[in-house]
Amino acid sequence: MDNDKFKKWSENFSAILPKSALEVKEDIQKNLRVLVKEAIQKMDLVEKSEVEALKAEINHLKSTLDEIKSKVEK
Repeated sequence: MDNDKFKKWSENFSAILPKSALEVKEDIQKNLRVLVKEAIQKMDLVEKSEVEALKAEINHLKSTLDEIKSKVEK
């Protein structure tokens, strides 16, 4: 995930804070950004494009296996 998304999330979160908390807004944004990044890293997420590439590879391997099976049966 890119840094712009983290920045938007932290800005949106800090926007709902009371005005008295605006003094420490930058600190809160930095800390929130770090916490979100850590949480996402712990989730061990992958991008959708990577999943799609793996699906395509699996489908290719299945078709190759089917070809080999049919040759063996003949």
